[in-house]
Amino acid sequence: MSSESVQQVRDRVLQLAREIEQLCKSQVPPDRFFEEFLQRLTAAVGAQAAAVWFVHANRLTLRSETRLSETGLLEDPVKQQANERLLSNVISTGEAGTFSPEDSGENQSPTPHLLVLAALHCNKECVGVVELFQRADAPKEARPGYLQFLEQMCGLASKYLDQQHASGTTDTGEFWQSFEQLLLQLQRSLDTQEVAGTAANDGRLLLDCDRLSIAVKRGKKTSIVAISGQDAVNPRANLVRGMAALSKNVIRMSEPLLYTGQIDNLPPQIEKPLATYIQESGSRMLIVQPLFESQPLIKRNDDDDHKRPAEQQRKAIGCLLVEQMSESQPKPQLESRTELLAEHVAAAVSNSRQHQRIFLLKFWKTLGRGLEWFHGRKLAKTLLFLLVVGGVVGSLATVPWEYRVSGEGMLMPVIQKEVFAPSDGEVIELNVEGGKRVKANDVLLVLKNKELESQLVNAENSLAEKQQLLASLKAQIDEDRPETNEVELTRLLGQKRKTEVEIRGVQEQRNILKQRVDDLIVRAPIDGVVATFQVEQRLMNRPIQRGEVLVEIMDDRQKWHLELNIEEHRMGHILRAKDRLAKTNPQDHLKVGFRLATDPETTFEGQLTTIATRAAPSSELGNVVEMYVSIDSEELADRRIGAEVRAKIDCGERSLGFVLFGDVVEFIQKYFWL
Repeated sequence: MSSESVQQVRDRVLQLAREIEQLCKSQVPPDRFFEEFLQRLTAAVGAQAAAVWFVHANRLTLRSETRLSETGLLEDPVKQQANERLLSNVISTGEAGTFSPEDSGENQSPTPHLLVLAALHCNKECVGVVELFQRADAPKEARPGYLQFLEQMCGLASKYLDQQHASGTTDTGEFWQSFEQLLLQLQRSLDTQEVAGTAANDGRLLLDCDRLSIAVKRGKKTSIVAISGQDAVNPRANLVRGMAALSKNVIRMSEPLLYTGQIDNLPPQIEKPLATYIQESGSRMLIVQPLFESQPLIKRNDDDDHKRPAEQQRKAIGCLLVEQMSESQPKPQLESRTELLAEHVAAAVSNSRQHQRIFLLKFWKTLGRGLEWFHGRKLAKTLLFLLVVGGVVGSLATVPWEYRVSGEGMLMPVIQKEVFAPSDGEVIELNVEGGKRVKANDVLLVLKNKELESQLVNAENSLAEKQQLLASLKAQIDEDRPETNEVELTRLLGQKRKTEVEIRGVQEQRNILKQRVDDLIVRAPIDGVVATFQVEQRLMNRPIQRGEVLVEIMDDRQKWHLELNIEEHRMGHILRAKDRLAKTNPQDHLKVGFRLATDPETTFEGQLTTIATRAAPSSELGNVVEMYVSIDSEELADRRIGAEVRAKIDCGERSLGFVLFGDVVEFIQKYFWL
């Protein structure tokens, strides 16, 4: 036999051994299990027949067989008795053995075959025997290999029996129902975090363990994404950091790890992080099962078609960490169920990671949800909706509408006068009240300025002294005395002229002071109404500074107008509309519609006549521009000074969309320069 044929046989035996191992970990019924078990076992060792015998009521019964009728054992009672003695011996001792026709005594095979027998155990008790019928001419040096292989396979079958015994019944419908629900939950999301959280919490109940954690590898970093019973994972916690370090090394090795209280014979890269984590967690049993990336169902590379799936290296993307706190030995079926769960969790995590790697995933999802409306019955609704939206957008862009700039202001008389304080002083007499009608030159109030009065008295006294001096000088000059020389006369004349000049200066000063004293009597400049509120409380018996506004008088019997404050950023519309109107009708003014706060149901009209040349700051609106609007006073039945007004200035036609959403457009243009 060539070396290539030997290698193929070995690969085939290994593959069948792996299949038997997977079969022993499955939850198939016992009858089907032993049937498939014997088929793979005979194919692996090339046996001619095989049988499984069980002890039932102290008697050996045939449980399953393959090609046993070809051995002639079932047709000869003598051979059956001899075979039962061999089987009973194996059951009583629990030791495997080989028996051939060439042996003598009780070790002789009852059939012309080489018999290879090994015991089956359940719950540490021998419950049956597996019997292989090999050809009699098999080499003696091959018998130990047959025996060793059968013992290994019977050990796996014994684990299957332990699992069946632990479940208490051959029907594990409750487990599979829970497992099916878990798989359904795993497939409901393509988010790695949600998949891991579902697997950790529901998987812990399914495995009946104390804690189940999920570790995922991203690039070179391994992180714990979910721990059963916890809504969030703190990556800085010592327990989580130790778990991540252990998971990283197990994922790198791509081999399962089982800790049952002993850390001997473990690789150095596993021993240290395992000891650190066990000390931190206090777990008595730990299973770390790697999660492998799912393989494509359809191969795209024809060059790899000859390779078996088991021969292809799978990439580890994470691991499951199953822990028991009170027991050091895994519960029955825990290992097999962990492997089963790991395969499905790995597939769900792998799919979610591939899904999240899609470039612009949120954009494509949104686009996909939008495109759903273009299929089936939704298409008509979508087209109708788009038609309506298009019609609305078209109307907003093309339908002309009157655009008006809104502003607030007051209703005021055109003739207004402010009365200022002529000098510093104190109000000693007040003859007016707020809202009282006055006539021109009526005395409104009287101020008193003691300093000004003192200056007037001093000026009059100084004038009297100067006049007395002048009279004395005149008398001296008029006297005709011979002893008066010419020099003395010249001096007296000069002093007289000086005194006259000083007298004129003092007289002018006295007149000015007298006028200022007279001005302390404040009079009404025009006929009208005192518009100042609470005049007495504001002015009486308090110091007044020169230039301070004392009262306002407005002529409410003459024309009225609106005083509007328009925000500066809206002035562009008004100025452009005014320029357009000036080109067509220079004599016309922009129309203004307004409503009074005292009569909100009636709309009045006016004309914009005056616009201020500069903006002024406003505490509420920012920079504003003051405007005057002329109105027909006769239309206003109730004219109240300072009545609040809401006005709208016509600025021509714009599109309906700009009229409705112009503020949004201007905001974007202002702050984004579009």
